[in-house]
Amino acid sequence: MITEIFLDDADEEGHFLSWPPQVEELRALPIWPAIEKELAVLPATPSRANLAEYCESLMGPTLYRLFVRDYSIKQWGQHPSTLSSTFGPKRLDLRTDGNRRLFRDTWEFFPPAGAQEVIENIARPIPITVGATLTLADLEDLAREFAAVVVTAALDDFVRRPGELEWRGIRTVSRYTPLDDPDSTLTPGYQVNRPSLRRPYTRTVETKHATGQRVPATVVTEEYPGAPARHYPVPGLDGGNERRNAELRDEIRATSPIPVFFCGRLANYQYIDQEEAIAQGMATAAEIDLHLG
Repeated sequence: MITEIFLDDADEEGHFLSWPPQVEELRALPIWPAIEKELAVLPATPSRANLAEYCESLMGPTLYRLFVRDYSIKQWGQHPSTLSSTFGPKRLDLRTDGNRRLFRDTWEFFPPAGAQEVIENIARPIPITVGATLTLADLEDLAREFAAVVVTAALDDFVRRPGELEWRGIRTVSRYTPLDDPDSTLTPGYQVNRPSLRRPYTRTVETKHATGQRVPATVVTEEYPGAPARHYPVPGLDGGNERRNAELRDEIRATSPIPVFFCGRLANYQYIDQEEAIAQGMATAAEIDLHLG
């Protein structure tokens, strides 16, 4: 992954660097001496008090300011000092090993036709109803036909009490651009973080980098935070959202005439990645099989 940073107000062109930051690349910056001094006095163990303190104690105040602070303000709508550091170890890093992949997974694969094709192939033999809205009030009717229910929706939406949980949503804007060279692209990478407040969006995505398509055009998608949607659970300091979500789970189970299982980022109010959501799905299927015999 790549990040666009601006060193100061006078930096008009910016710099494209790896994310997580690579010390080897940072050495080429004119502000490296200041960064080096900050890295030399970092604590042995990062602070877990909040996201801001975690980042500063992991990479120093300068790198925190350039890479994390303003991105977090845009993404979450609040200062990192008000957010939990729980997801920090999985998302934030300072590297010296030259590994420029975001995650250190052994296997990584991008389906040639995109992930949507995989989902469609899995779902094809399964009877699916689309366009229907189901809520807590519908469980009694579902019990007449089904032995169990899996909820993957946001629970405040499922019980029809919006606002009981905090969410952040994104709005995407995609732009199609014709190009003369079928191998050319517009951005330096598949996903480019844009932490600076100079940009109203948090990142750009250009899938042509991943698919390897040779077409005389490209599509760049910008992600704008703050949309009225439920995409990201908000990791607050006091864990209040997580406790309220657990209470909603208990309420739904107590109300339902059939067993209810919860799976995924929204229903479990967890800031997890795609592979973790898939693992939850497989674990939930095994749990249902064991429960129903």
